Amino acid sequence: MHKKPIIQSPLILKMSLFILGFLFSICGFSQYTDIINSNKPGNSTGAYSVGKRVYQIESGFSVDRLRGEALQSESLFNNGNLAVRVGLFSEALELIYEGSYTMEFSTSPIPGGKIGIDQGFTSNRIGAKIMLFDPFKNPDNRPINVYSWKKNNGFRWRNILPAIALYAGANIGLKSSPYLINNPSIAPRVMLVTQSHLTPKIVLILNGIYDFIGSEALAEKTVIASLSYAIKRKWSVFVEGQYSILPNYNEQIIRTGGAFLYRKNLQLDLYTGINFQNEPSREIIGLGFSYRLDKH
Repeated sequence: MHKKPIIQSPLILKMSLFILGFLFSICGFSQYTDIINSNKPGNSTGAYSVGKRVYQIESGFSVDRLRGEALQSESLFNNGNLAVRVGLFSEALELIYEGSYTMEFSTSPIPGGKIGIDQGFTSNRIGAKIMLFDPFKNPDNRPINVYSWKKNNGFRWRNILPAIALYAGANIGLKSSPYLINNPSIAPRVMLVTQSHLTPKIVLILNGIYDFIGSEALAEKTVIASLSYAIKRKWSVFVEGQYSILPNYNEQIIRTGGAFLYRKNLQLDLYTGINFQNEPSREIIGLGFSYRLDKH
């Protein structure tokens, strides 16, 4: 018997070529900068990747105090945070690991002030972020006026057009941590990221996050808006709002702080934050640093 030749559908062939072309066009985005590009301080994620052959660490320490008035309880979380960002295959794609380890001191509502101590990872996740659209790639989106410095450096409505990136990853449960022992071994996490350069000094970042997808007991939906302002070249300040929908309650947090570019590959930061609930009330203070090994 003779086998019939396999004939590919012209539509399938065209679609395959289109997808390949789209992916190659994404990989052509140039996102490398001559100074470090960090997501710190704050909890928001920027749209731009670190760049190909760049290895970056973003770490810090924070103290988070939670107080519940109804039960007269208080917990003090001493957190160590670490994020590792690696640009391997293209300018538009980066791999990200994020982890947080805490030591918790809590007082019992029982009279007598019994103190409990717990420690372990509170977050442990890995994922990837890819750039989908970069307005700077098309010079028509940022035209230069050779007659006016003010127009080039001031706000223009077209500056709202954002860079867009998509993150996909997973939370990984750990049996060795009291905070993650009951979590699923793998729980998906997705995030849509936009970043608008309103002026050369003002940047607006928006994040929409869906965390622990598929788990009714843990699912979180979060929106973060972060506005930063560059003071000269080395200093910047930011204010950030976060709204989270959790299984048992909703939370609103505001953070503010600043960063200092010590060297082109090293950034230092300091921030503080509060929430707007009484059950529990929350106060945060933290400091950190970001460092990159640049092999671009």
